[in-house]
Amino acid sequence: MEKYIDLHTHSIYSEGILSCRELLQLARKYRIGVLSLTDHNVIDGVPEIMELGKKLKIKVIPGVELYTYYQNKGLHLLAYNFKLEDNELKHALQKLKKAHLQKVKTSLVNLKKAGFIIEEQRIFNHPSHYPGAVHIMKEIERHPANRKKMDRELPPKYHNYFGKVYYYLGKNASGYLKQSELPILKAIKLIKKAGGIAVLAHPGQQLTFEEDKIIHILIKGGLDGLEVLSPYHNWYQIEHYLKMAVKHRLLITGGSDFHGYVKIRGQNIINKQWDYYKIPYRLYRGWRKLINN
Repeated sequence: MEKYIDLHTHSIYSEGILSCRELLQLARKYRIGVLSLTDHNVIDGVPEIMELGKKLKIKVIPGVELYTYYQNKGLHLLAYNFKLEDNELKHALQKLKKAHLQKVKTSLVNLKKAGFIIEEQRIFNHPSHYPGAVHIMKEIERHPANRKKMDRELPPKYHNYFGKVYYYLGKNASGYLKQSELPILKAIKLIKKAGGIAVLAHPGQQLTFEEDKIIHILIKGGLDGLEVLSPYHNWYQIEHYLKMAVKHRLLITGGSDFHGYVKIRGQNIINKQWDYYKIPYRLYRGWRKLINN
């Protein structure tokens, strides 16, 4: 029976909706044999999911997705197989988390000033160690008065989850929630110093082909790979980044960026990425020697 891999997933330790156990149980159902938990800026769930992976016979690779930037461009950087106890990496993640929690508090204060009813303890008492936009919007939409307020205020094109996030939490919004980021070249050095592998996540989501020069700079700075296979990429982007990876001898990875189910009214033909997006196991065979597996 054919197996698959997924090197980009999230759990309740950041902005995912599933626990580590639930994530692995679902992965097993979809015949995923290799998985990496890459929560946003936190590695708190990695020891737990690695232990569970042994019991469920799923190979789990230590991972994290870092929010980073190059000049004024926001980029996501995936790190794999680093030393979990590396002090410099742990310190950097702790600083990011502390800064992020303060930004969440500031966002909530501003949203309440704008007239929203928000019970902050419901956000900070959530199982997530890194509450973010998904937790804030869930709390806002829990209150009928807030839903009525959004119905009045939101232009039609913003009447969807991402539209609401942009309208209320995006740049220039009342509750602007800016991500806590690291300079990407610094982040690459940090990962490699911790014995890890640095991979640029879904480059086609944040960069145009005309901005390939940024990737070339990152390669010179120690970038190890590109997440070529991603739901954010169309075929032309997959082909483009695949050729780039081969040319520069970069690792080729893939992941669904799984956060949870897609819930819509009526019949759910597709309600999770794994219903339509599968990454072949042979992709893992190409670089597993580099992580001693």
